[in-house]
Amino acid sequence: MSAKELARLAVIKGAIEGACTVKQAARKLGVSTRRVKHLKKTVREQGGGAVIHGNSGRHPLNATDEAVRKKIIALKKSGPCNKANFTRFREPLEEHERITVSYTCLSGILKDAGIQSPKTRRSGSERRTARERWAKCGELVQTDASPSGWLGSGVHCALHGFQDDAAGDILALYLCEHECLRHICLQGYFEAFRAVLQGYGVPEALYAGRTGACFVNTKKPENWPVEEQPAGKTLDKTQFGHIAETLGCELIPAGSPRAKGRIERLWETLRSRLPVRFALNGITTLVKANAALPRFIREFNRRFRREPACRDETAFAPLPAAFSLDTLLAAKYTRKTDNCGCFSFPNHTFQVDSPRPPVKKTIVFLFSEKIGFKVYYDKKYYGVKFPEFLNKDKKSHMPQVTKRLIHDSFFAGAKNPELARGG
Repeated sequence: MSAKELARLAVIKGAIEGACTVKQAARKLGVSTRRVKHLKKTVREQGGGAVIHGNSGRHPLNATDEAVRKKIIALKKSGPCNKANFTRFREPLEEHERITVSYTCLSGILKDAGIQSPKTRRSGSERRTARERWAKCGELVQTDASPSGWLGSGVHCALHGFQDDAAGDILALYLCEHECLRHICLQGYFEAFRAVLQGYGVPEALYAGRTGACFVNTKKPENWPVEEQPAGKTLDKTQFGHIAETLGCELIPAGSPRAKGRIERLWETLRSRLPVRFALNGITTLVKANAALPRFIREFNRRFRREPACRDETAFAPLPAAFSLDTLLAAKYTRKTDNCGCFSFPNHTFQVDSPRPPVKKTIVFLFSEKIGFKVYYDKKYYGVKFPEFLNKDKKSHMPQVTKRLIHDSFFAGAKNPELARGG
């Protein structure tokens, strides 16, 4: 008999012997007078054991089986799940192991085994007031990229994303390699933006960091704010900036990472979910990861979406039929042809493939993995010839040149001011 039960028995015996009234005993035990009368009768008939709870010593019917407890602990200590916090860990348990437990039960099992949640909590002094959300979907879309070991292979790659500010929906995610500390990768931004334009339309405004693929470094005098610029000087634009301007989409620079806190918080959430999901599904390559992301986005939005203030209105505008995404989402550089219709692009010579090549004309040279090399002139697109390879083995030289130019412009070029300006 426990100390609590012994004290309970002493009060009941006092009521039986007249040392206290029924009301006084009820007040001490925190029960009704009717319950005290029942306990007095039971103790007289059955003895002191009557105050012991009937379920004392019994194994609870809803207790988690010991084999299940051991399996949960083993899975939490395994590679894919050891960095997931308790809430995220419940999802693979239900999806892959068909083990459904409450958060309280799971937390108790893991803490009894000496496992603490890796999730760190902010102190009260660090908490900030959330900025009010925009009213309509598409009024403001936040964009950013986050480098991390998303595939769990030790090799870092960059996840590029677009998130609607009003509803919190993930609009698009795209994984690709990155080769610089600023994780500037036009390919990632272009492909994620392609998914936004195809699935939703053109947003009114994009909110992005001041440096990277969206804005040119503002340290140079020619890139100062308008009020500080010399007369007649305009700001340089990145490739992505030119595309946003073409679509009529305002590009707004964020003053700090905290200013675009919603997408920064999204990265924190995804870092605890995506690597676990990829590992449990055997996804170790970028191709497989990008193929799995649309389903993840649908499930995430279905669970975490918030209804915007204006539910029946949207600020997304349809993509104009005049635009082709393949040519829109391509690297573009302005060049001038010579007397033979040729032009140069870093250390290589190209010629417009036309019966009458443009002579001493300004043309736009554009290329990507999807369209190859193209020239835009007089509202038409033309192919490109390679005069410098006429007397060489095209098969051994041109593929390397094509690959290098695309790589420099889409993966490493945004950090190069000469390439970032877009001509």
